[in-house]
Amino acid sequence: MHIRRRKLLALVMLVVCYAECGQSAYAQPWIPPAGSGKIKTTVRFYHSDRLFPKTSFSSSTTPTHSKLSETQFRIDGEQGIGQGWALVYQLRAALLTKSKPKASYSAGGLQDQQIGVSYGLRQRAHFADAITVNAIIPTGRTSTIPQLGTGALAVEPDYEVGVEHNFGSRLAYAGLSVGPRIYVRDGVTQIRASAVVGVGLIRRLTVIGTLFFSKTLASNALAVSTTPNASEFYNILRGGVGLEYAVTKNVRPVIAYQMDLAGQSIHAGSRLVAGVSWRY
Repeated sequence: MHIRRRKLLALVMLVVCYAECGQSAYAQPWIPPAGSGKIKTTVRFYHSDRLFPKTSFSSSTTPTHSKLSETQFRIDGEQGIGQGWALVYQLRAALLTKSKPKASYSAGGLQDQQIGVSYGLRQRAHFADAITVNAIIPTGRTSTIPQLGTGALAVEPDYEVGVEHNFGSRLAYAGLSVGPRIYVRDGVTQIRASAVVGVGLIRRLTVIGTLFFSKTLASNALAVSTTPNASEFYNILRGGVGLEYAVTKNVRPVIAYQMDLAGQSIHAGSRLVAGVSWRY
């Protein structure tokens, strides 16, 4: 049943597209002009009571007595600073609860924060690419159960590319972002990629979605329960679908559903996301 649901989700997956035609969106890899940008605030409700296999990357899951719940508050933003540059950031805080048959543990507060700069390479009406370099700041506590962060500084250089095309009054969009996340203290590296593709339904309503993949390369991060690099191990394929509605040209509420499609030695769960984006 779970495998069938994941295959169905992968087949119907669509991603961020914009019903307002005629202008590129203020989103990477399109760099906003100086003084312009976008802020998106969301709350995310995650729940998991299953596990992916420990020895292989797979879509199969097994029940677990260790249930994980998370309520996360997140702010994603970008600010044009001129000359083809933009400041980008991702700020997070959360309340996490891990429940076992004989005990329950909760922790709340800041998680690790992400901040970086983007530089636009080719910035055309229907094609754009950019380079982004992020720093992941370890502000999440590691002394809590469950822990709120990795406790380690990381850097993440990404290459981003996007294309869009108008089909009459509809706008189709596709994009890709790929790059490594490298932890400075020990060189543990994750390869990360996110892909987007979609089309506007009507003038104000947009189908949205996400596809995200992460694979940890370093062998010293593989024994999740026994090594100090446990929090750096992140092997996951996650997809999501949702809706965005343009209340005005610049204010857009969004609601989405995300599911862990495949992974290795981590929880398998689902997440409900609700929020609003504001362009300025």
